[in-house]
Amino acid sequence: MKKIIEFKSNSSKEKNKISKKKLAIIISIMVLIIIIIITSIIYCNNKNFQNFMDRYIFLKNITDENIPVIEFDYDSNTNVIPYGRYICILAENNLSMYNSNGKKEQEVKVEISDPIYNVNARYLVIGGKENKKLYLISGSNILWEKELDGDITKINVNKNGYVSAIISGTSYKSVIVTYDDKGNELFKSYLSATTAVDACISQDNNYLAYAEINTSGTIVQSNIKIISMKEATEKNTEPVFTYNAPQNSLILRIKYQEKNRLVCMYDDKINMIDSNVDVDLIDLQEDKKITFADNELTNFVYRTVEQSTGLFSADTLLEMINITNQKESTYTIEGVAKSVASYDNIIAVNLGSEVDFINTSGWLVKRYTSRQEVRNIVICDKLAGIIYRDKIELVNL
Repeated sequence: MKKIIEFKSNSSKEKNKISKKKLAIIISIMVLIIIIIITSIIYCNNKNFQNFMDRYIFLKNITDENIPVIEFDYDSNTNVIPYGRYICILAENNLSMYNSNGKKEQEVKVEISDPIYNVNARYLVIGGKENKKLYLISGSNILWEKELDGDITKINVNKNGYVSAIISGTSYKSVIVTYDDKGNELFKSYLSATTAVDACISQDNNYLAYAEINTSGTIVQSNIKIISMKEATEKNTEPVFTYNAPQNSLILRIKYQEKNRLVCMYDDKINMIDSNVDVDLIDLQEDKKITFADNELTNFVYRTVEQSTGLFSADTLLEMINITNQKESTYTIEGVAKSVASYDNIIAVNLGSEVDFINTSGWLVKRYTSRQEVRNIVICDKLAGIIYRDKIELVNL
């Protein structure tokens, strides 16, 4: 009987030990969660603490001393093109593709010296302004090539490889030609009274939208027209929708996003045509010092606003609008933006010898600092190229 009582006593002690361990673990987890919450709140609201965490904990700050570099001959006619996960250099009719370590992986032969290009997903469409060549590339393969009649002024490719090209220098003011992913010409649109400034094909291949301007009168008139691809291949290129912008509002570029939302950038605003309804997104004529704006992100638009912080100092406020729900996210950068570049969900703000990479959620991804003035920036998938006169420094995002 005594042994049974001792066994029960030992069993009770073991249970108490286990309960205390569980309680200790639960308390530790709760304390950790509280610390994370408090730290997150401070991180979001205290700029100095945020800078400290970014620099020493998250290691977001990098310099030009220990990063991969691509060197090139600055005397040659060199063009830098971001494409997929590569930074490409086009020189002497060779498109060389470099990975994130600065190593050349692939090379494509193209007869182009003065390029115009557009990238979408795994496709690169590139044309020559002088020799009128047009190529569609995927990976390191040329899917098709064309030689066009006229001068190429703008080209676009959608995520499925469908291409639109605007041609000038013919008997018409503009000709818009479309191709499928195999290089088959689908149809042409001829503009005799207006000039096309941009054109793009929707993500479902159902619509071609183009932006045109009419300068024949005393007032500039910008129009957006949408053509049914199916009807156009059956020889009916009449628009199924037309939007006439307010007078003297100059259209600059357009871009199709998800669910056939067409984002339109003017010199004074950024709007969106959604289900044939015009929706205001960003005003570029407010009583603010707006320095840059663009519609090239994925489902976002943005602008930068210079805000004075003293007699000789200013900050840059980056404002990003989600086109799906019109919600805004912001990020404040110490310094004045000299240039910006954007791709997918990343915006690079060049401050001269510093570049901040911000995502569309309003968080710093990387901060790059240099010992010399940054010349230009290009961005592709999780990779950015900081361009100087004779080299490209690579920043992994």
